Amino acid sequence: MRQSQLILFSLICLLSCKNDSKIEPNEVEAILTGYVIADYWSKGCSAGGLQIKIGNDYHTISNHLSADYEEPNAWPIPVWVRYESAPPDSCAQDTNRINLLSIRKRP
Repeated sequence: MRQSQLILFSLICLLSCKNDSKIEPNEVEAILTGYVIADYWSKGCSAGGLQIKIGNDYHTISNHLSADYEEPNAWPIPVWVRYESAPPDSCAQDTNRINLLSIRKRP
């Protein structure tokens, strides 16, 4: 009886454990590269934010992330992300802005 319980427990654990290195649906590889700030003195404003490289393109993240991802000494941080386009910022009207829907570190 004890052996069958151990086997059942092991089987449940194997089936329910999530492998963080696998790509989930709609996730893409990306790298958090650091902050970028652009000063538009003539407009009286500045724009910028945390920058992320997806493929060969750089984007600025519009939404806030947890402190784990905003630690300057940790960049670059390889991550898996889901994202959507964000409206341009009110200062520079940059169109490369995105909102992250999900983010997790890659091994």
